[in-house]
Amino acid sequence: MQKKALVVELIDDQPVASLTNRPVTTLAPDHVRVQIAYSDINYKDALVLKPRSGVVRDFPRVPGIDFSGWVIESTDHRFQSGDAVVGTGWQIGIQIDGGYQEIIDVPGDFLHPLTGKRTVQDAALIGTAGVTAAIGLTKVLDSRAMAAKDTPILISGVTGGVGGWQLAILAQLGYSNITVVTRQTALTERLTTLGAAQVIDPADLQLTPKKPLARQKYAVVFDNLGGDFLADVLAQVQSNGQVVSSGNASGIKLTTTVLPFILRGITLHGVDSVNYPTSDREELWQLFENNFWPAADKRPTFTEIGLDQLLEVLQNYTQTPHHQRVLVKLRSRRPRKIQPN
Repeated sequence: MQKKALVVELIDDQPVASLTNRPVTTLAPDHVRVQIAYSDINYKDALVLKPRSGVVRDFPRVPGIDFSGWVIESTDHRFQSGDAVVGTGWQIGIQIDGGYQEIIDVPGDFLHPLTGKRTVQDAALIGTAGVTAAIGLTKVLDSRAMAAKDTPILISGVTGGVGGWQLAILAQLGYSNITVVTRQTALTERLTTLGAAQVIDPADLQLTPKKPLARQKYAVVFDNLGGDFLADVLAQVQSNGQVVSSGNASGIKLTTTVLPFILRGITLHGVDSVNYPTSDREELWQLFENNFWPAADKRPTFTEIGLDQLLEVLQNYTQTPHHQRVLVKLRSRRPRKIQPN
């Protein structure tokens, strides 16, 4: 039995991707074989195709850090044929082959069963982006800064997957004073419809000259940019404010001072969705069953592509502005059990 997969190889120090057939081999102990229904595209997935990105170190590799689908075989007693499941994090698509293939074998510990209302399509729409957003929210929701629904909140990188989910969940929870940051000003009307009270350009928060402390504007910040942008924003957070850092689109270096932390009592939270504990992941997916799941017209929008279209989209992904999720559809129905060669 063969499966179709997008495989990236390293040739003359350059990553080269191609769609190819690979054999379905014997399932290892404590592993689960999943017929993939959906994967998605995250920024990290596209970086795999960039020379010396450092995302993947061992080639060949099948990228795709997320997937959802149905169990077709299992040597892990927790999963049975036909179960709907989702996999995110745990170095899927980085250190082990990921979701850009028709069939995947993964350790059972890497899977979450979809036993409630969320479908395999819903799970792919959530993906690592939604999980990352949800982790950050759980770090600050019980804080004093989030007590009032009109507390001033800032979200940067709102047109990305994580920022889009942060806006969707906050709006679903009833927060009304949300400022979002994007250079895509043409999306102002859409972002306002999704729950933003104000749409601004990153330049509006730039401090010139640089200051360790500036006028206090925001009680809570969800930052997906990092770099100099985050340094400027830290100086503008209110006393006892909360800052969630979950991205580095503007760089990994943070040049700041201790003054926002020791004079205003600001708390900076980091988010790691890769190695997030299994028990806590279960809580996140339960939140997406109810509190965190937006109404249909408030969810992040998405387009669907097939595996045959994936390489072309990936090659252009980092150079193209995005305002919606891209789901990769591999199958629409539960399969019958597939036997290995």
